[in-house]
Amino acid sequence: MSYTPPSGYMVPEQPGGSPARPGTVSTATFLLYLMGLIGLVSAGLAIYQATFMTKEKLLTILKDGGYPADQAEAAASVTPVVIYITAGVTLLVAIAYLILGAFVGKGKQWARITSWVVVGLFGICCGLAGVAGAAGGSSLGNMGAPTDIDQEKITNDTAALVPEWLTSVTTVLGIISLVAAIAVVVLLLLPPSNPYFRKQEPVWTPPAYPPAP
Repeated sequence: MSYTPPSGYMVPEQPGGSPARPGTVSTATFLLYLMGLIGLVSAGLAIYQATFMTKEKLLTILKDGGYPADQAEAAASVTPVVIYITAGVTLLVAIAYLILGAFVGKGKQWARITSWVVVGLFGICCGLAGVAGAAGGSSLGNMGAPTDIDQEKITNDTAALVPEWLTSVTTVLGIISLVAAIAVVVLLLLPPSNPYFRKQEPVWTPPAYPPAP
């Protein structure tokens, strides 16, 4: 015997009435998970990279490139710290991607909006800067550098500290993550995604009156 709720009450829609998850949302969810995984790997690679770019090695490179001792000391001290900070931020963003992927897959509107902000800021903007920086080589020593230094030598010597495979893998992962970020933003903006994030309103059943005599 089926259950009939009391009339005049707000009754939630049955699960069968909820919209099925469209392919655009499923793909965006997968890409968010992928970006999270790439972020975790990238954070680990950044920490691994820091083991090669030690203060002592950087100090030698900067002095050989024409830096005064005091400026070389300052730049060599800051660079490893920046690498570790970057790795920490990358790790936090990767965790955010994984969390957003879980809630976007469940149709949470706040997760959809947050994904646009986080993915747009870190995935696209920072991704473009990272890929451009990787393509252009290391900029160690550019800021506040004396005019008579050999910047090309510093760049080449700094790049030589890191294994070639590490640079190649980091660049490829950055490109994949950037493409995925652009796709996530577009997929969540497409019209087929909209119904899945709309709040399902409860259905009101009108009160039943006794039949007229």
